[in-house]
Amino acid sequence: MRTGLHASFDIRSKKLTYLESEVPAPPEGGLVARITVAGVCGSDAHRLVGDVQDSTGPVSFGHEAVGIVEELSETTLTDWAGAPLRVGDRVAWFPGSTPCLRCYSCRVLREPCENKLWPVSSDVPNAAGYREFATLSAQVPVFRVAESVLDEEVVALGCALPTAISGMERVGAIETGQTVVIQGSGPVGLAATMLAGLSAARQVILIGAPAARLEIGRQFGASSTIDITTTTPEDRREAILELTNGRGADMVIEAAGHVSAFEEGLDLLARNGRYLLSGLYSGTKTVPVNPVLINNRNIRIFGNLGSRPNAGYQALKFVTKHRERFPIGQLVTHRFPLSQTREAIESMANGKANKSVVLPGLEPSA
Repeated sequence: MRTGLHASFDIRSKKLTYLESEVPAPPEGGLVARITVAGVCGSDAHRLVGDVQDSTGPVSFGHEAVGIVEELSETTLTDWAGAPLRVGDRVAWFPGSTPCLRCYSCRVLREPCENKLWPVSSDVPNAAGYREFATLSAQVPVFRVAESVLDEEVVALGCALPTAISGMERVGAIETGQTVVIQGSGPVGLAATMLAGLSAARQVILIGAPAARLEIGRQFGASSTIDITTTTPEDRREAILELTNGRGADMVIEAAGHVSAFEEGLDLLARNGRYLLSGLYSGTKTVPVNPVLINNRNIRIFGNLGSRPNAGYQALKFVTKHRERFPIGQLVTHRFPLSQTREAIESMANGKANKSVVLPGLEPSA
């Protein structure tokens, strides 16, 4: 039986180790894939430092993956969208949004699953991305990748684009002539910028840093950008008011992942504005909130954690359609072998990388 290397993380000790394990035959309705590239998500950095307390023992993680089908179960004939699957096909999968298909959210609300199926124990074969071979059960959303799309184009906005798509569905359509402000120029912020830029918005304003990411934001559809390193919250509010004739933004999308963005974002909203939170995934810090302001200005606030499997499919279709219009693949700036997964995650945490990926087939540098 073949074996493969995989990363295992223990939340108690905060240790990331690399283990060799057997790769079994695919489960009923599932498949085994050889991973070619795994994207690094900002939430992985929160996990490494212990901000995310969602496990008790060693787990496998990495929820943005592309690979080659190595073996199919006899009953696995198609991907989740009905496209035929064969050995040798390229596929992308989204283990972080694996549904149980039994809970109230899955069956009735058609929302992200209530039962925590992620991360998964590293003691069993699984679909995590930081490994050489992934074992996908029939529950894992998997989709065939079009031949025209490059691996890195799929993971460049890995879970960020499905997150942005899900958020837009929750907050509602951007109406003609509205102003959208996006807080944060990481992958989620840039994905939201693309979606807003393609909408009927009059202007899309991106707040973030560093300057290189703001330049990407302009290529992705931002009509204006504001650098947080050279402005204060007061400066940014004045700039938004000036751009909106004193009204403020019709929609603000938080993708910064820092709690201070929430208080600032509320203050940027116009009357009847909508506020979508997509980046405040972990942490214990809080900020004071004035409920009178929310009530009297008719402000609507939406949370946005997780995405349904169909959002992953929509994201793949988006990349396939718009890959030549937007330089999506150019977001990937740093590449690491599997044995340097920790370094890959840290490169995202410290801001050195726009987007890092792990390539299991890449030889470690000397």
